[in-house]
Amino acid sequence: MQNIKHLLQHIGKNQIRNLVNLSLGRPLRMSNARSMTLDWDDVKVAKEWLSKPSCWEDGTVVSEYETEFARWNGSKYAFAFMAARVGLSACIYALDLQPGDEVILPAYTCVVVPNALKWAGVKTVYCDIELDTYGLDVTQIESKITPKTRAILLQHLYGVVCRDYQAILDLAKRHGLKVIEDCAHSTGAEYKGRKVGNFGDVAIYSSEKTKIFSTIQGGVAVTNDDQLGKRLKEYSDQTPYPDAALIERQLNNIPLEFYQFKHPQSWWLGDAYYLLHGGQVIFTTSNQEKQGIRPDKYGRKMPAAIAALGLNQLKKIDYYIKCRRQNSKIWELWCQDNGYKKPVVIDESVPSYLLYPVLVEPEIKQQVTWWGFKNFNVSVIDWFTSHIYLSPEKVTGCKNADIAVKQCINFPTLNQMCSFSSS
Repeated sequence: MQNIKHLLQHIGKNQIRNLVNLSLGRPLRMSNARSMTLDWDDVKVAKEWLSKPSCWEDGTVVSEYETEFARWNGSKYAFAFMAARVGLSACIYALDLQPGDEVILPAYTCVVVPNALKWAGVKTVYCDIELDTYGLDVTQIESKITPKTRAILLQHLYGVVCRDYQAILDLAKRHGLKVIEDCAHSTGAEYKGRKVGNFGDVAIYSSEKTKIFSTIQGGVAVTNDDQLGKRLKEYSDQTPYPDAALIERQLNNIPLEFYQFKHPQSWWLGDAYYLLHGGQVIFTTSNQEKQGIRPDKYGRKMPAAIAALGLNQLKKIDYYIKCRRQNSKIWELWCQDNGYKKPVVIDESVPSYLLYPVLVEPEIKQQVTWWGFKNFNVSVIDWFTSHIYLSPEKVTGCKNADIAVKQCINFPTLNQMCSFSSS
């Protein structure tokens, strides 16, 4: 009963907004940051795999996806998991990080990143960021290094290449530290003619429904080092597949997300489909994870049914990244016209622009949803609303991270007009 009440409240809010938009002559469909790379062909793939559960653990399909991702990404080895956070756990295993070891990471990240480290017994050491690209500030890292430091985790946030990328790589080399690249937001971004993630020791990518490409949940860990590749394979080989119920639910989320956010008539079909199937929505970060508690079914590798979706998404990933880059120019011009600072694009880099981040006045961030609807009729979001997003954990002494939490908003870079056609 409570679930039905929630569904009806959700639909009621949507349709009230639609009536307001209609009365003001605004479009009924809005650009947003979720599942905008899903098309009819993905729905077809999901329905096809729903009909053959006996094939869900076909390792040849998973291997094909891993090989194709590695080829596209320019990496020697790639291994697919049910989330990038699980891929990070695989990287921790590959690097042989032990309890008590320390890893330096940004004080502006998602809870799933420090969780993976803490659950391996590794100590997280937070470091401030810079406000040009929201990556680690290299000038702050050296003071965080101790005899127990084993690695630096650098991030390329919002699809923008980290400002201090090369400087961090150089610093790590001087100190004999490993580099883990968090490319969850930046799949397809490039630096010096190569895709990010290929400069450190290991890297992770995400195909969660808010990322550059979508399988609803999913992630990949990569390396170009033979020994680390062997270790990643060891981790993958000992990692189980998810149970059939979760695979089925994930496949059902493809049409659910498509009708809600991408279908040409999503303004009403989305709510109709949500009324029928909204109870199956997958929330990609559990309440346990938000509290730092490791879920029982946390470590799972990607099954064939989800790898098949990944293969289909890879066919059009370049098209959608091109759309993101083109659409980012809209927000670049808006920044120029309204006196806001644009994210920095460092020399020899090409962002993939998952989102377009901008620092605005705190009062705008506090009402960003209403502000975005009113001014642009798009879903502008305030993604990271805390230092360790979705976690109650507090981080002190990082002034730039404080500013980002209070002032960074994110403009969408895809819309319903961006639809892939293989013809």
